[in-house]
Amino acid sequence: MTTHQLSDLPAETVDVVTRWNPDAVARLQSGADPGRSVFVAGPRRAGKTTLERGLRALDASALAFVDDPIDARVVLMVLDAAAPLGREELSVLEVVARPACPVVFALTKTDVHRDWARVSERNRALLADHAARFADSKIHPVAASGSGVEAVLAALLSAARDETRDSRTAVETVLEQTRRMIVTTARSVRDSEPGADLRAERVRSLMQRDGGRTERVALLRGQVQLAKVELMHEVASQVRAAGTTARAEIDRAGRGTLAGYPDRLSEVVRERGGAVDAAVTARLENLTSSLGVTGSADAAEVPLPDAVAPDGPEPRHRGLEDRMTILIGASAGLGLGRLVVSPLSMVPALDIATIPLTLALGAVAAWWLTRARGHVAERAHVRQWATDALVHVRSRWEQFALGRLLAAETRVSEAIIAESRVCAGKVDERVAQIEAELRRLVARRNAQLSSCERDLAAVDGGLQEVRRRSGEPKRRVERLNT
Repeated sequence: MTTHQLSDLPAETVDVVTRWNPDAVARLQSGADPGRSVFVAGPRRAGKTTLERGLRALDASALAFVDDPIDARVVLMVLDAAAPLGREELSVLEVVARPACPVVFALTKTDVHRDWARVSERNRALLADHAARFADSKIHPVAASGSGVEAVLAALLSAARDETRDSRTAVETVLEQTRRMIVTTARSVRDSEPGADLRAERVRSLMQRDGGRTERVALLRGQVQLAKVELMHEVASQVRAAGTTARAEIDRAGRGTLAGYPDRLSEVVRERGGAVDAAVTARLENLTSSLGVTGSADAAEVPLPDAVAPDGPEPRHRGLEDRMTILIGASAGLGLGRLVVSPLSMVPALDIATIPLTLALGAVAAWWLTRARGHVAERAHVRQWATDALVHVRSRWEQFALGRLLAAETRVSEAIIAESRVCAGKVDERVAQIEAELRRLVARRNAQLSSCERDLAAVDGGLQEVRRRSGEPKRRVERLNT
């Protein structure tokens, strides 16, 4: 088949080859001879570059070195004399050597390794076991000094001439190159997972759909309980401080001070109440900031109520103890008076005068004792009233702190739920976009695979036509599994 016979193939095959392999089609149409194209292959550090440089030095125009094994008519497989070939060399050979492409083997560094002959024989045995087509292959020894390069060049030119004698090779090679391009592209499309990043983003978005509402609500409950404990402790501490101040002042208060002490206790309570109010406000601000809620959760702040009874204590009821105090005071006064005037009774003229003096002294002592007892009782009465009043104050402060805390918890919960709804809406919108993009990518991938399947079928049909005209038996064409 001559170079213009590509047009004798089905139009569908010609169109596919023109789209996939335009350079090869151009070479066929121009009549260029690709028979001397060589691809140099081999493991790393095997001396490929040195051997290629030596071949170019012998005759720069004899061979055309190509970078793609698909474009090569002959493959030069370079082996290292340091050790027999292994899995790496066989893998390279499987990739670059097509079934219809001849392979020339060269063994480099024979002047460095004395046991290169044994390595060469071992390589021939391994190649024969690997593939039947390599059973009679000759391995050309090449030294670092350049000896043996001429034999390699002659073997490459001979293999290229033998390959060119086959009139069907040019068109069939182009078809095989095109087929390999299609299979490689289809394998890449099939192995790739379209939208892997999008799927990962969708999973992350769905995991964060509620905006961390569950974690934030759990954190809110813990923070509220902690704030409750701290605020109750602060209230108890301020009430104890107010009670200590009140007891100390009452114990030192006179009658006039006791009469106006309710106003003084109200002042003490207001001072301590300011500390309670400040502690509640600071704790609630800390609560909202730790939960990342925008805006103040205590915006509807209410003032601390006046918790002291405005009327003060009721008048003290004078009971049996006061009467007993008068009786005991009179008795004690008389006894004290008799003790004081007893020296005067020794004088008979003054004996009568001791009676009124004893009565006077007894009355004064009874009055003082009764007054002192009343003052002590009044202090106890005011102290008891202050204790009861502070119990009332503590109750009102606790109610105030818990009310503010409950209101803050409600507002923070509402804020968390509102932010969660907004976040869920954004996530749902993004997930819908991701799913639409994934459907588009999958559809495009399926379309690419279907196109590769159609093009591969067209190329396989062209190969069957070429082989039928050349009198070859029909080969079972490999299909692309999609």
